[in-house]
Amino acid sequence: MSSNAPQTQQQDDPFTPKPMQGGFRRVRRVGKGKNRHWEFRGRQQDEVVKAVLRKHIFFLIVPALPFIASILGLIIVGTLNAANPSASSFWTLLEVILGFLVVITGVYFLYNDLVLWWVDTYIITNKRVLIWKGLLSPSREEFGVDRVVQVGVDQSGVLSLLLSYGNVHLYLVGGKEPVLLRVPHPRRVRDLFEKVTEEYKRNKPAAAPPHPDLENPELHAVLAQLSQKEEPPTLPNPDEKNASFHRPGKVRGPLRTFGGPLRLPCSVRYNGDEETVKYIQRAKSVLVVRLILPVLIVLGLIISLFYFTSLATYIGIAILVMFFVITFIIINYVDDVYILTTKRVIDIQRRFIFLDEEHLLIEYGQIKDIRVEVGNAFYLALGVGKVIVETPGNNPDLVMRVVDHPFSIQDQVYAVKGYREKVDKIKNANERKKELNQWFGTVLATMERDVLGKGVPNLQKLDLFTAAERAREFGMKVVPVGEDPSYPNIAPGLIVSQNPMPGTLVQVDSKDPEQRPQIHVVLSRRP
Repeated sequence: MSSNAPQTQQQDDPFTPKPMQGGFRRVRRVGKGKNRHWEFRGRQQDEVVKAVLRKHIFFLIVPALPFIASILGLIIVGTLNAANPSASSFWTLLEVILGFLVVITGVYFLYNDLVLWWVDTYIITNKRVLIWKGLLSPSREEFGVDRVVQVGVDQSGVLSLLLSYGNVHLYLVGGKEPVLLRVPHPRRVRDLFEKVTEEYKRNKPAAAPPHPDLENPELHAVLAQLSQKEEPPTLPNPDEKNASFHRPGKVRGPLRTFGGPLRLPCSVRYNGDEETVKYIQRAKSVLVVRLILPVLIVLGLIISLFYFTSLATYIGIAILVMFFVITFIIINYVDDVYILTTKRVIDIQRRFIFLDEEHLLIEYGQIKDIRVEVGNAFYLALGVGKVIVETPGNNPDLVMRVVDHPFSIQDQVYAVKGYREKVDKIKNANERKKELNQWFGTVLATMERDVLGKGVPNLQKLDLFTAAERAREFGMKVVPVGEDPSYPNIAPGLIVSQNPMPGTLVQVDSKDPEQRPQIHVVLSRRP
């Protein structure tokens, strides 16, 4: 991973066809000293390369082992041939064979491993991420850094920790999840993304206000009410109580742990804004049925202690073993879980605690039908049944076997299935409100400034001095023309009528105070 100083601007016409794949060298370093920086074809103006990543070199060394072994074998055979000239024909044959192996393994390693390791490149800039793959059939994927909402690091295994390599998962707006595979120092890459996104947000132009400030408070209140966003529906999140098990920066998934006290994480990976909605456990009757025989055996062993005292040691060991069996059955039952997320239905089946884990994942868009079957009257009395999530074609169906309240679970799956559609509609409606609010706000502010601002102000019930000040703000002047005693409820000296009337449009274009439009006012006085 490398960073660099600001680069010189590159002027490219995006509408002029030109080779973009870059051949064998898709990115190269140019310049000297402090001006040395990364360059690649298609770099945008003001775009700065922050890092160039390839797979960890360990994944280049391992494929090279057959080539290295054949070279070492050729050297050893040559040494033995020199030491034993009497069997030179045998050693010569081996040298020829090993020579062919060197050529074959060398060519295979050169094309299949070294070249692809070199050309498969991840380029991180201050604006976007580019993923280059392939030489003879190249492909390129790119997306803006503003689409990255979260970055997760996946380092599975002791070797990945020792050699410091891993996968970097990028969660994008819209649910897509590209992965930077087996890159060195994945945590540094995650920190780099945080810095790049923060820098992008700082340099991004400030968003325009929802609407310009309006002097008329009534208009401002009406616009604010019309632009009020509709809050999307919320779903329960059972992972809130498991938040203590989440490690920041790790790949997102269910926070519920497995294996009882072992606290084993689930290998399911969430994408985009996916969240857990509900964990569905099998009915407790399943656990009871599984425990009947082991519990009866334990009771039988305890009773036998009173009759076969000479075998107490062996019986005690058998009881201890059965307790382990019972614990194992309970853990396996607890770990057999179905998960409803905001995007999928997931069937997790764990066997032998941590040795085996299987998943069946069905997105809500793939669901054709959801059926409930209650096998018999006994199941009906217990309130348990089977929920079948059907998919079209030859895709496998997801079957929730022997779950409590199956009809309620059926309704819950349908409810979550419609949740995404509702949220998308509300988001689109809120965006539309924002656009219309900006448009209407600009129009009203322009009208208020250019039209209403030239209207005659309302001077009713103001004293002469205050009225003159207000009229001056509008580019007008007040001229008293008389008094009126017919308003006994209004204090003397206040304006009781005016001409022109409030709101009348007048032309205000003269800076000469004597040429300002006049407002003739009548003051109140005692009878």
